[in-house]
Amino acid sequence: MKLLTYSSRKHLWLSSLLVLLSIPIFYLIVKMLLLRATDDALINRLALIPEQLKEIKTPDDLDLWKKLDKNITISFFDLSRFEEKPFTTKVLNSETKEVENYRYLQKQIKIFGVNHTVTIKTSLTNKETVLRNIIIVQLFILVIILIGFLIVNRRVNAKIWKPFNKTLDALKQQEANEEISHEGEEEEAENIEIDELNDLNADIKNLLQQKNTAYQLQKEFTENAAHELQTPIAIIKSKLDLLIQDKDLNSNQSLLIDQIYHVLQRLTDLNKNLLLLSKIENQQFELKDKVDCIKTVSTVVASLNFFAEAKYQQLLFPRPEAKVFKGNQVLIDQMIQNLTINAIQYSPKGSIVNILLTERSLSFVNEGPKLDFSEEKLFSRFSKTIEKDQKGNGLGLAISNKIANAHGFSINYEYINAKHHFSVSFKQPNEVQKADSV
Repeated sequence: MKLLTYSSRKHLWLSSLLVLLSIPIFYLIVKMLLLRATDDALINRLALIPEQLKEIKTPDDLDLWKKLDKNITISFFDLSRFEEKPFTTKVLNSETKEVENYRYLQKQIKIFGVNHTVTIKTSLTNKETVLRNIIIVQLFILVIILIGFLIVNRRVNAKIWKPFNKTLDALKQQEANEEISHEGEEEEAENIEIDELNDLNADIKNLLQQKNTAYQLQKEFTENAAHELQTPIAIIKSKLDLLIQDKDLNSNQSLLIDQIYHVLQRLTDLNKNLLLLSKIENQQFELKDKVDCIKTVSTVVASLNFFAEAKYQQLLFPRPEAKVFKGNQVLIDQMIQNLTINAIQYSPKGSIVNILLTERSLSFVNEGPKLDFSEEKLFSRFSKTIEKDQKGNGLGLAISNKIANAHGFSINYEYINAKHHFSVSFKQPNEVQKADSV
């Protein structure tokens, strides 16, 4: 989830919660104020009753007054039914035939020397309608404010984080052999008024520059080291070739020279593999070739058959399914060759090595004893113990794993029924469309 989306979502939830809480609170406050205003009006009106009663001279005048004013009720005083404070009661409206809320206020007054209860009332229907309309208007205004706040907040945040997001995009799109260009971003970054973001963006740019510098130094060191090592190795080999031609050598000396020559060959292979591993890690290979798995595996099997036959093994590639994807042909050749050699080397004499190709995976299955080290170290450099009678330098699986990762694939290992299973799992993004392969 992006930072802008995360912050906007949090603001939306918080603002919505505040709006939902404010509506009932606002409703209660407005309702209380309306009731208080109604009670004040009832109190003021009730205060005028004594003056109006002075005009009442006879009981007939009193009856006439009660008939003319429907909101006034005069009855004999009954303490059990007397309420000192205003109260609300639901009453059936004789005109509208609907039940309405009425607000009542009572007062004890002597009329013709007898205590009476004067009750005045007023309908709350209109006030409740006004209250309802106020709540609707307030809700509408709050929603408008909320939407406006989110829009403004999103635009402001987008502008603030724009240089930082550009740096992140540059990081995602950066190729290992390319330097990140920040031209045009510095001017925009300087216009930001947030000091922390300016500092963060500047630090990231500084780190990227250091990374580019370190990458160039590492690249130069790897290439220089590989080339510098090739020269002394070649000189030693040439000297050994001359020494082998000496007629005065005895059998022990010849054996010693042969062992030295064998070590030099392994050192040469190690140097080449380390250089290849470094190039893979630095992404110095383009993945633009159309790789045909059936053709590639068949070529590797044909070239390594002699190796399997030397151990009386069978190298089988039965019923492969068609699989074509975009990648680097040289690297895929190397990966398949490494995994095939690994299966042959660590299989007993006279066994069968199966290579299985499906649309989703390429598997190498061979017999052999269970690993005597952790599977987590299987694809690490120099993790396996190299036997004296075996070729290799402990980099084959590490290089194969790096090649698979560079193509978006993954290599999985399982030990099932006394057999080792190395499976290269393919993924859709690198596949060539069927139309392209026709």
